Amino acid sequence: MSQTDVTPPTIVLTGFTSGIGARLFEELLGHPSRPNLVLLARDAAGLGHALERARAAGLVAIGALADLGDLGSVRTALEQVHAAQRRDEVRLIDVALLNAGAQFTSRRNAGAQGHELTFTVDVIAQHLLLRGLEPLLAAGAHAVLMGSSTHRGRKASFNLIPDPQWRDPDDLARVEPPADGPTRFADERRKGGVAYASSKLALVTLAHGWAERLAASGRRLNTYDPGLVAGTGLGRDMPAPMYWVWKNVMPAMSVLPGASTPRATARHAVRLALGNAHGSLNDGYVEIGRVTRAEPVTFATDRRERLWAWLEDAVEEYLPTYAASGGPR
Repeated sequence: MSQTDVTPPTIVLTGFTSGIGARLFEELLGHPSRPNLVLLARDAAGLGHALERARAAGLVAIGALADLGDLGSVRTALEQVHAAQRRDEVRLIDVALLNAGAQFTSRRNAGAQGHELTFTVDVIAQHLLLRGLEPLLAAGAHAVLMGSSTHRGRKASFNLIPDPQWRDPDDLARVEPPADGPTRFADERRKGGVAYASSKLALVTLAHGWAERLAASGRRLNTYDPGLVAGTGLGRDMPAPMYWVWKNVMPAMSVLPGASTPRATARHAVRLALGNAHGSLNDGYVEIGRVTRAEPVTFATDRRERLWAWLEDAVEEYLPTYAASGGPR
């Protein structure tokens, strides 16, 4: 697929109301391929505004509310997209650009189903989205998951995020209980950082299984690492002074190797997603436009099989009615 295709590609985009996602949306609005957009967001006002802008730009655009912290909400959104396809309001999906993610300063937040919220948004919901989108994909479709250098360890994240800690998915998804006394913010923040890095390690591990599964039907999946992009909304639950520094001071790091700006990294992500760069790549790991390789531990068979089986159990109750069942490939 390229911008020279006669038929506009149909693109699913998540996480487009702020940060990198907002720049992804801007790139797609002005893209020469004039894509049809399927927008999923938890913020009704943000979704409505984006749909108005896309339609004003002459693009076909539909949207659905999807809170990735609630698997039931994800299922409802997927069913709405499926219904729109059946009504011929939107074509089969050529690109799924799954950008939405979350990071918190503790492990005490829970999603609607009771799993730790970071793991819910960054891993469980991503698997459910792919399971639900799979039957809606066009031949030769391409899915892109948003990875992170944090899966490599703290040195790869400029020592801002602790090392990931691989554990059984039961443990990764377990919410830390309420504190029975005073807590130190530094301790809570570290646990939140570990949860984020570990969720990204799990997501990159999951990506290999999905790449193999989609390849069996002539489709592709790759992981995109945007680099360090300071100033996004990931740290929105930081104390106000820390968040101010993150938003207003830390973006200066974009000049460093391994860092980027929302605009620059979004441009690379869109080129990857639409096949204008690395058009035959499958199960690749692309860092700010450059093909590298995910950490070797993400290829471990035992981890991959256990994670897939756990996620299949976690999402089974929330699969859309049209989605076929299936196990690890």
